[in-house]
Amino acid sequence: MTATITGTTAESRESLAGKAFGIDIGSLATSLVDAGVRRAVESEVAAVSNQAVKEAITDDVRERLRERATAAAGAAITDQLDGQLNTEDDPEEPAPELYYGSVDEWMREWLRWTYRRHCDGRNRYWSAEWWRSGEATSRLESLWRAWEELRLDEATGMSVWWRDHCDHHMPILMSDQGPFARVATKPENQNEKGDPLPYAPPPKGMFPDVRELNDQNTVEDHDEH
Repeated sequence: MTATITGTTAESRESLAGKAFGIDIGSLATSLVDAGVRRAVESEVAAVSNQAVKEAITDDVRERLRERATAAAGAAITDQLDGQLNTEDDPEEPAPELYYGSVDEWMREWLRWTYRRHCDGRNRYWSAEWWRSGEATSRLESLWRAWEELRLDEATGMSVWWRDHCDHHMPILMSDQGPFARVATKPENQNEKGDPLPYAPPPKGMFPDVRELNDQNTVEDHDEH
């Protein structure tokens, strides 16, 4: 019994001889040596590589690198300048031509025939001389300009115009609080169900044709150049 204990104790001492606090000192020493060797080798390789690169970059190589860099920079600058010049030289796309020349023409030929409402001077109000009201003229002018813009959108343009523009302004104009309330009882400002909106022409020259003015300005600009 005593011999067994003594033998076991001796073996344990031998197994613990190469360890300290459970760390294998031999393996640790080997790892440290390997790491040191790798660092030394890497440092030496880097030094040799740097020296080789320095020796390879001769004056002739430097000159060729400088020429290539100069050529690349010049090409980049040229491309940028060409792009700017092309942008400046490109003519601006002309604005789409108006379908109607004025709000009066639009009102006379399109709106009054399309937006038919029974104006009886009691439930809905209107004035054939709509152009006498500054508010009405401004609202109808806005409706016309929006119509000219949105008609070009073949998909949803007119739907947007009806919903966001016409359905907003026209009920206000025709309400008992609108600009036509005080004159709507006159017979000339009323109509029958299904008839176009009452209309009276404005004074001549009150609404000039914008298309003709634009053409005149274009000719003057061309003559100046």
